[in-house]
Amino acid sequence: SLSVGLYRTFEQAGFKADFTAGHSFGELTALWAAGVFSDDDYMMLARSRGQAMAAPADGSDAGSMIAVVGDPAKVAEDIKGIKDVSIANYNSNNQVVVAGVTSQILVAMDALKAKKYKVVQLPVSAAFHTPLVGHAQKPFAKAIDAAKFNAPKVPVFANGTAKAHSNKTTEIKKQLKNHILESVH
Repeated sequence: SLSVGLYRTFEQAGFKADFTAGHSFGELTALWAAGVFSDDDYMMLARSRGQAMAAPADGSDAGSMIAVVGDPAKVAEDIKGIKDVSIANYNSNNQVVVAGVTSQILVAMDALKAKKYKVVQLPVSAAFHTPLVGHAQKPFAKAIDAAKFNAPKVPVFANGTAKAHSNKTTEIKKQLKNHILESVH
């Protein structure tokens, strides 16, 4: 992965992380950088996650995502009546990503634009970090069980909680198994 190469380049230049964090897939790289798993297990997990996240073979709607500029609490309030959409990413105090069933994302786009939010449709293959990628959870969990996890050498901040992962490998595995279904904080 490009992020592994960049991280190694920084290390060769003398960089030493006090903690790590990564957005969505980047959480795997953050765990790797903290020594939680080996290069080989990182690559296996990266491949497994990508394969698991592929669109379902039955051709069902994998969903869509939109970026919304606005206060997360207000955006949440303004979409709460729209079925099958949720906030998938809390990116900042002024920007979120809303994801869900494609037809309902179009409803959400119109409703949010009418309330003067800046809304941008994202070119993604699915509504990540929502139940629409639930098909990927079990295969990815199986890959997680196949990897050897070590205690992190530095704190690693988790996407789902925005708090440092436990030092217990069983807890890290448990949390990572739900990572693709949880909102990113």
